[in-house]
Amino acid sequence: MKFFIIAEDGGLPSASDFTSYLNAHWPGATVKPISNPERSYTLEFHVPMAESRLEGLLHKTRGSMTFEGVPLREISEFVQWCRSLVPPHVPLVFCDEGMNGEVKVTPTMSAAQIVEAFHASGG
Repeated sequence: MKFFIIAEDGGLPSASDFTSYLNAHWPGATVKPISNPERSYTLEFHVPMAESRLEGLLHKTRGSMTFEGVPLREISEFVQWCRSLVPPHVPLVFCDEGMNGEVKVTPTMSAAQIVEAFHASGG
């Protein structure tokens, strides 16, 4: 299943900043720039997690990213980390591709609270 992080006003970091932050937090991560002007994404990334591998794309507008991986607990850790990269006043939403689960992620939410809110919203 695909998941999304959506930040208002292009609130996600630039591709170069995201790459630096990602490599600092997850040294085993790989990042590949996407230079095809017809694609709506600027960066492809792969993050090794304890039990899985998260794969994602950063949108050119810096307003969203899409990713997939399992389990949800590890995805929520990634979402919590992404929230730390966005200014506190910028709203950030985590959702699945069917919009069955949708969480407004606040700066103080833990990974466990993100999972709980996701399930409570229908995800």
